[in-house]
Amino acid sequence: MSLYTIKTYHRRQESDKRVKGKGTPLLNMKLKAPLAATLVACALLTPILAQAQSPLAPGVAMDFRESMRQLVQAISAYGRSLNPNFVIVAENGLDLVTKPDPQDDTLLFPARTYIRSIDAVLQPNLVKSLQSGDPKEDPAITASRNQLAANAQTAKSLGVDILNLEFATQAKDIDGFYAASAKQGFTPFVAASPILGRIPAYPKSAFNANPTSLRDATQAKNFLYIAHSQGFGITRDFVQAMSNTNHDIAITNVFHGRVPLNKLDVERLKYKKLGARRLVLAEIDISSAATYDYFWQAGWGQGSPAFINTAFREDPDRYRTLYWDPAWQSVLIGGTASYLYGILDLGFDGVVLKGVDGWRYFESGGEEQ
Repeated sequence: MSLYTIKTYHRRQESDKRVKGKGTPLLNMKLKAPLAATLVACALLTPILAQAQSPLAPGVAMDFRESMRQLVQAISAYGRSLNPNFVIVAENGLDLVTKPDPQDDTLLFPARTYIRSIDAVLQPNLVKSLQSGDPKEDPAITASRNQLAANAQTAKSLGVDILNLEFATQAKDIDGFYAASAKQGFTPFVAASPILGRIPAYPKSAFNANPTSLRDATQAKNFLYIAHSQGFGITRDFVQAMSNTNHDIAITNVFHGRVPLNKLDVERLKYKKLGARRLVLAEIDISSAATYDYFWQAGWGQGSPAFINTAFREDPDRYRTLYWDPAWQSVLIGGTASYLYGILDLGFDGVVLKGVDGWRYFESGGEEQ
């Protein structure tokens, strides 16, 4: 996703309406377009919500958790082969930090290869999840909470930072989440809602604002996550608003609406209001694909290509993918037309991998989580 390809996209945007039938068959798919070139085809297909189907042949077993670990590891290896300091953050990745002992599945041990492949995990509602509930709660819930706490400790002990994302609108609750998160050694951000569409009005400055420049994610005292930036106005307004903050890590989407950020935008995002350098990370979903994603092609739908699985009940335009399928992984990594290469080319310091918990759907036999 070079500057040339982005400019080409903008020149073609008016003339190329991306009419139906212009897609490329999967076997010949090279994803020559830049990271935004096919985005304008976003609403061509109307997917039909289908029943979950087994993605595996009869008699074939798969460790869905380990397959996800392997994908994260492959993404990390590819990113760091191009930029040794490329930051990898696994959202909802704590459950993969440990795995059963091969000789005794009642015992857990650290998944060290996976742990070495990531710099941090981003865990929504972590403080809230670790808070004690009703004394009469289901023992399974208590066990799950205890395991989450144990995984967090394992991650921290092995040098993985924990970014904790909480949600609140009242100053008292916001202060409480920041204090509790910091007490447990997490790097916090409290957003107003899961939409992640605006910079919080409170507190007025970043929590534990840090005047120094960052070299890696472990130095971060706080972060800011804006997944949907359209509400800021044009791209220039969004970048300016972010430049007026002092957060150590800024996480955002590669796209501002349907327009991709460019190299200059990303470079401007890298500096706090104080002038110090921060890390700028791009979010990328590694276990689902939507009809409005830049790489989606005409004719795609459930089962075509084979890595497109069932649609999400709450978002029929988004489909689960068979994330272990090499064809899907080639969309994400492995060449100059891949998603990750485009992110690196724009100058992002790293990525937040969304959908790392995509294994849950398949492990549960197709039950919505």
